Amino acid sequence: MAGATSGLSLSWARLLVAASSALVLVVEIVAGRLLAPYVGVSLDTFTGIIGVILAGIALGAWSGGWLADQRAPGQLLGIAFIAGGLLTWISLPVVAAFGPNLGDGPEAIVMLTALGFFLPSAALSSVPPIVAKMRLHDVARTGSVVGGLSAASTIGALAGTFLTGFVVVRFLPSSVTIIITGAVALIFGVVILFRYGSARPGPGTAMLSVAALALGFSPVSVCEFETEYARASTWSPTAKIRPGSACI
Repeated sequence: MAGATSGLSLSWARLLVAASSALVLVVEIVAGRLLAPYVGVSLDTFTGIIGVILAGIALGAWSGGWLADQRAPGQLLGIAFIAGGLLTWISLPVVAAFGPNLGDGPEAIVMLTALGFFLPSAALSSVPPIVAKMRLHDVARTGSVVGGLSAASTIGALAGTFLTGFVVVRFLPSSVTIIITGAVALIFGVVILFRYGSARPGPGTAMLSVAALALGFSPVSVCEFETEYARASTWSPTAKIRPGSACI
């Protein structure tokens, strides 16, 4: 385990925690657009999403720290990113499958958000405590190490928030954003396993990745196009215009 912890540089550690936090915030913001056709866009919607994502962050932080004390953190770090990426992809078919059947009240909002986005946020949020474990060589520097990583995590979250809200949603469909987010997490995970893990990704990881990606592409969106504002179903009684949906 000592060999695994000694190779993680400070700049790489900060990049990893910033990236994981940015990915969580991308998921959180895009979740609002993906859920909108089923539960609407309201204060209730965003309250439910923020609450569920925060719960996922809390579980990820606790479980990541606990697991890092039990196992080689380098291997765990790669697995956390890979799990986060695969679960992010799977969130698309989960939302598409359960969205039409849960209703649109506060309970439905929380349930649908939890089904789709609780586990991805938890997996990605386990990264910072694992990185902290890998960087803590001297107890006397605990404050500076944890504080520096916390700052990097917050900066990453800010970057993910502003880039997604002000830039990404203007140019990319929400489903594509989710696919790219999962891919970025998966790439980080594979690179980490090759650099710091005790075992390399095998055929099983590749098969899971292909299956998750196929599931991610499988749902048919209820929206035919999106704008930068939100997603909403529309219907026209005009016979010449077939029922469809616009994302406005």
